[in-house]
Amino acid sequence: MIRVFLVDDHPVVRAGVRFILERSQAIQVVGEASTGKEALEKIDAAAVDVVVLDISLPDIDGIACAEKLAKKHPSLKLLALSMHEEPEYAERFLAAGGAGYLGKSSIEYELVDAVKALARGEHFVPQSLLYAMIQNKQKNPLPEPELLTERERSVVRGIARGLTYKQIARELGISEKTVATYRERAAAKLGLASRAALTRWALKVGLLDGE
Repeated sequence: MIRVFLVDDHPVVRAGVRFILERSQAIQVVGEASTGKEALEKIDAAAVDVVVLDISLPDIDGIACAEKLAKKHPSLKLLALSMHEEPEYAERFLAAGGAGYLGKSSIEYELVDAVKALARGEHFVPQSLLYAMIQNKQKNPLPEPELLTERERSVVRGIARGLTYKQIARELGISEKTVATYRERAAAKLGLASRAALTRWALKVGLLDGE
């Protein structure tokens, strides 16, 4: 029996994932947590084989949580289940000690296979995402973070973390209007106009590493 622990801050998502997993007679969900901190406190590697965790947790970033779990319990197999299906997120999760990455749009069809693969000691990344990761590494070099000022980098880092202007302003102690100004300056320097493009750049150059 494969023992699975779920980490997601949405009860409905956890219930859905539990239902899908336990349809397989080879899998048992042995515990749940809604935050990274709770997961770190509850998970016992002796009683868990695979941890399925969301990337976007309310307290500890899911990738940072994975890194902590991997260091604390090296035997655990970590599978990301995320709404973020960009290759940069998968690369960061795997680098943090994860063994698999699955977009939430693929839960119904690939979740059970992913958990079984990790339990066998294999890695699991969907073919489409794996192809995108390979293409990602073949692209031209990106602008370096040093092109931006420290404050511009802080604003872009907040954007990549999914924060609103209001949240970034509160963290940095500046106004929302000033946040918008720094974002515009950074976007102009990098030649990246959209939030998605700024996020991809931040992930690729490691701007969130150590968060």
